[in-house]
Amino acid sequence: MKRVLSILWMAAALAVAPSAALAQQQGVTADTVTIGAFGPITGPAAYIGLAGRDGMNLAIKEINAAGGIHGRKIVAVFEDDAHSPTRALAAVKKLVEQDKVFAIMSVGGSNATVGAVDYVKEKGVVMYVSIASAPPVTWPFAKNLFRGGTTETARYGELYAEYLAGNAKNKRIAIMHGREEYPRNEGDATIAKLKSWFDIAPVARVEFNINDKDFTSQLIEVQKSNPDVIAFFGNPAEAAIAMRQARELGIKQPFFVGSNMVDPSLVTAARTHAEGVTGFSLIPYLPGSTAAEIKTWETNWRKEYPNAPAGRPNNFDLLAYGDMHVLAEGMRRAGKNLTTESLIKGLEGIKDYRIGPVATPRTFATNHHIGNLTLVPMTVKGGQWEPVPWQSKRESDILGRYK
Repeated sequence: MKRVLSILWMAAALAVAPSAALAQQQGVTADTVTIGAFGPITGPAAYIGLAGRDGMNLAIKEINAAGGIHGRKIVAVFEDDAHSPTRALAAVKKLVEQDKVFAIMSVGGSNATVGAVDYVKEKGVVMYVSIASAPPVTWPFAKNLFRGGTTETARYGELYAEYLAGNAKNKRIAIMHGREEYPRNEGDATIAKLKSWFDIAPVARVEFNINDKDFTSQLIEVQKSNPDVIAFFGNPAEAAIAMRQARELGIKQPFFVGSNMVDPSLVTAARTHAEGVTGFSLIPYLPGSTAAEIKTWETNWRKEYPNAPAGRPNNFDLLAYGDMHVLAEGMRRAGKNLTTESLIKGLEGIKDYRIGPVATPRTFATNHHIGNLTLVPMTVKGGQWEPVPWQSKRESDILGRYK
């Protein structure tokens, strides 16, 4: 009799073991997975966070409609970081400690995201970063941090330098950049690769503040340097003003812009002053493209957000949309017993995955978590961004440090 009872007790213990393990994983229940997300929906970078939030939520709706993750529906809790590192840290602390989320998705800019990196590393929760390119997200390597559609700032520097000095043969390059995290990093990375790959130093380097409305003093300094091209790293609203003021000052040299400005909103704001501007895109098609795939996607997006303001959807809608599907794919590959460790393993098994032609492929590995090293060069022609038939011929230096 004792033997029978012992066997029955062991069987009961084994039967409840999966449920007990499940209960121990924060943010995961039998029928839901709760994730946290943060980005700026107020402040000067709200155009990033509002789009990131909406693109992410559209993907979640599609994922849940298709059955969720092994029968679990995704629930998202979103916090506003106002493009502030301190606000981002407070938002992530709330998501982890109060909302008890399973994983976190950042759809904000570098300036805010860096404020949460150290805390996330300490807590060990998975954070998937869709938009911020700040180096600390992926270097030094941390097994619980992943970078999706955007790429590491150093890669921007490689591609920008190769295109400007190698392809366009520019020798005299002036650089204008904002003082905040992202544009400053873009400027630093571009200057570093211009020097190490082409032995070129910028003929001028000037800075400005976010939301500045007058760039006259910086442009006069640039004008004195007589550049072949002006590389501008900041936000679309700032670039549009600088381009107009440049023409008013008689500056005729072309502008090259950072990837966050390769977006229809720049053309809308700068109008004819944007003609001939070049830059690199993180997505194969921009909103407004005549490609059938993007037209179908935009139709679905507008059904979900019929009252969206002008300029939407933008690139960040697409980036976060694609990356939410990648995060969901990682959760699927993690299996029914969804844990932090199984999610990391699931994401690290992703190779050349994308939800469709509207996104670039993502690949992760056990030794690096930079999902995308591919950017598409584009130029404004006839008021529209069009792809430039160019491909990098240089091998990236970035992955070598992860070996």
